Amino acid sequence: MKLLRLKITDENRFKSLNKDFEIKFQNGFNDYEPSDFYPYVLAGQNGSGKSNVLEALAEIFYHLDCIYVRYKPENFDQSYENPDGFNPSISRINEYELEYYTYLDNDAFPNEDKTKKAHISITKIKDNRPVIKWENEDEFRENTQLSQQQAKSLLPKYVVGYASGNNETLSFPFIKSRFLQFDEYLSTLLSKEFVSPTAETSLVYLDEVYSQAILLTNLLMLDNINEDEENNLLDPFKENVGVQDIDKFRLIIRTDIRINPPKNFNSSEDEKDMYLIQNLDLKIPKQRTNLTSYIEKLKSCATTWYTDYDQEYYEVFQSNNANYLYLDFKVNKATKEAFQFHFDKDPLKLFELFQLLMLQDAYKVSTERKKKIYTTQNVFLNQDINFIPEEEERILRFKDFKIKKKGIDKTIYTKELSDGEHQLLHTLGLCLLYKEQRCLFLFDEPETHFNPDWKAKFITNIRNCFKEIAPKCEMLITTHSPFVISDSSTQNVFKFRKDDNPINPEFNTFGASVNQITMEVFERVDTIGDYSNSEIEKYLGKLNVNNVDYLIKEINLKFGDSIEKTIIINKLKGFIK
Repeated sequence: MKLLRLKITDENRFKSLNKDFEIKFQNGFNDYEPSDFYPYVLAGQNGSGKSNVLEALAEIFYHLDCIYVRYKPENFDQSYENPDGFNPSISRINEYELEYYTYLDNDAFPNEDKTKKAHISITKIKDNRPVIKWENEDEFRENTQLSQQQAKSLLPKYVVGYASGNNETLSFPFIKSRFLQFDEYLSTLLSKEFVSPTAETSLVYLDEVYSQAILLTNLLMLDNINEDEENNLLDPFKENVGVQDIDKFRLIIRTDIRINPPKNFNSSEDEKDMYLIQNLDLKIPKQRTNLTSYIEKLKSCATTWYTDYDQEYYEVFQSNNANYLYLDFKVNKATKEAFQFHFDKDPLKLFELFQLLMLQDAYKVSTERKKKIYTTQNVFLNQDINFIPEEEERILRFKDFKIKKKGIDKTIYTKELSDGEHQLLHTLGLCLLYKEQRCLFLFDEPETHFNPDWKAKFITNIRNCFKEIAPKCEMLITTHSPFVISDSSTQNVFKFRKDDNPINPEFNTFGASVNQITMEVFERVDTIGDYSNSEIEKYLGKLNVNNVDYLIKEINLKFGDSIEKTIIINKLKGFIK
């Protein structure tokens, strides 16, 4: 998708975004070369509203998801018995206008041209359902009413959120969406369907909890195992962080968690207890031998595997109820070939399996608690629900994940990487996983822990993730980094100011100096810190006709080079007033 504009028309505003706040993006898909992918950069001082734009888009698409997904939990929708349930006519942003371009989904529109761009507008009037309109439908076909499946397919397939600073307000709709995904999976347990790990909902919030899954998937699925093929996708991992390869890792999957079927479910005696992950370990009928259960796929890729009671936790907790599947992987070329074969050379298929297994930890949250989560307006939702259970109660654990790193003779654990290294691998890994999808990336200050060199390279590294493909995705990045702005054209940069609409900077940002960007975008005139600036200015008060040379000598010894230092020396010499 490619955004055109977002306007908040809600008289109650949304966070710091006033009524009639509007951000206008460039005119949809530009005629870029395939490698010319540029994210939008939202910059400005703290509290100016840039993160609120990401939150607004996440809220809008969560509300639309809740309208158009086919499966919803029991008692999810508003009713007489459930007055606080979901109401399609009311959302946290109760009035808005949104426009974007997207490509058509093949399943929903099998006969329409997939190379042309569909112009979509979504309008929500106060206390009314949002209306999705296909503005240029007549360029594809005769105007007809959209089915629910078609309307859902005109939304982004994925809305991927990431915040380096644990932005609880951004995660708010994403956390709710996680429970929708979990309840969707539980519904398939009743029918014993062979399910795809891909969720029906679109929102995916991938915080640091998913870092190991992201790194592991990329290193297994994107490594060039065919020496005759050129593949440089992992170069940023190798050149910046020095990650060369995986040495080994272990997956531990808990297999004994039982889920009771609903009271109104007519089950036989042997179905009264359902194992939580049984749909990922279904025995596929012989006539469908082209399919293999997802647990079997992992076993087929493993160096060795076994099941046993966890003796370590048995000794600690004096319980023999916990049962685990252990899968050990000593990684070589054959290991990667096996993963790439069993997961169709599609990294997202493997990652979504990890994601679904990790999502099963929601079994610890009661039905009543989930009901409150769906209806709450408490933006600090993640803190309140204790979403991640104790280690021994988790469904999937990554253990002994060791990598080979350049310049280090022995292998190291991934947890030994620095915060900045984790953050770079995380953000670039997300881009590589979702780069070919109809996806909206919402990245809130993704470069916070980077050193200046990595900040200067960040846009280049992002663009390299999308090289040689025609991106179907859009990316919004909030930042305080002048380097990120300097690698972005003016039309892709938005300067935010409190209580005002964002504007493109009034100067050419591409290739502009850090000093100019700091002054023009962040309104910081001084190029040095306040303390050193105040100390250097004190020398003006010490001036008399006999000590000019002494003061200048002392200044040169005490302070590093800066514009401020040069100005003070010239004032002492009388060259400027």
